[in-house]
Amino acid sequence: MSIADGLKIAFDVHLSGDLERAEEFYRAILRVSPTDPMAVTLLALIRSQRTAIRQSKHKTLTLLRARGFAPATVIDVGAQTGTPPLYEVFPEAHHVLIEPVAENEPALQALCGQLRSAEYHIAAVARRDGTVPLAVSDDRLYSSVILEGETPDSTLPGLRTVPAISLDGLCAERGYTGPMLVKIDVDGLELEVLAGASTLMQPDAVFVIEATVAGPDARLPRIIAAMAPYGFQVWDIVDPLYRPNDERMWQVDLVLVHRDGPYAAL
Repeated sequence: MSIADGLKIAFDVHLSGDLERAEEFYRAILRVSPTDPMAVTLLALIRSQRTAIRQSKHKTLTLLRARGFAPATVIDVGAQTGTPPLYEVFPEAHHVLIEPVAENEPALQALCGQLRSAEYHIAAVARRDGTVPLAVSDDRLYSSVILEGETPDSTLPGLRTVPAISLDGLCAERGYTGPMLVKIDVDGLELEVLAGASTLMQPDAVFVIEATVAGPDARLPRIIAAMAPYGFQVWDIVDPLYRPNDERMWQVDLVLVHRDGPYAAL
């Protein structure tokens, strides 16, 4: 077999998603032709793909599942139109999708119809029930609750009043069972959400919380500090985002487990 034929077979295997077998093909080619540029490039691509996969929310949830984590309830705070890794890794759980932007309701309604067990709520999540002002971008992709005394972000011009619920109140009302997986993506209001979620801080729970790591308002250290009194510690850091202007790390998702929980050991 020629190197060209071997590369074609290897690339077809690569495209199929079988990275391990594709790597074996590329390494075999490099043993015959150590400087073959295509094999060198595609082998480097596999390494990059593996890094990207490992840094994903899907992978970290899969690792937790392998350790025995099987949530009965998955709560998606700031769901927008859905968070695929949550229901792809845990399809048997009951999924609770909470989203304040009403324009996303049709997508959530359709998604709930596709899942085995699911419900959605059009509301913001806060420390207590009530109503809150919400700033929404023109494209509906970004929204942020405006706390009392705060000035709305000028990039989010659309202001509206929306219902607010606390996770403690919702869980008490609906009677959700644990273990729970709680994903929080609320663009700066993480501490507000956590202030109304103390009853969810159980040893068998897992939290996935978006956190900024750069700038004067970096939320990562404050989120870790807020979870520590409840016994939660960082288990993984995934989905890094980098600022396009200077390539500095800007945002990550923190995966937190209880220090005495069944998934804490690394």
